[in-house]
Amino acid sequence: MAKFRTIDLKGRVPGAYSIEFLGAEMSEEYYVPFAIIRYSLQGVEQEDGFRLDLDKQVFLDDYFEDKKKNEFIKKVAPKIAKLVGAVLSSE
Repeated sequence: MAKFRTIDLKGRVPGAYSIEFLGAEMSEEYYVPFAIIRYSLQGVEQEDGFRLDLDKQVFLDDYFEDKKKNEFIKKVAPKIAKLVGAVLSSE
């Protein structure tokens, strides 16, 4: 069974449009330059996460019909990727 690690993002990345970033999940066994970013929407944790390319520092999909929400998550993608990279490099 695959092993995953989670980096806590609560309070470390500013949210907006009722989106709060909760954590970044990635493989603990293999280096894969991708993470699943867990989030809540209006206080409810969502089942699916955002797929983040850590090398390119971009989310891989548009997730919302609301253009402003998609623009917001695209804007914070580099900050999340840098934060995850800083945590991983400090270990």
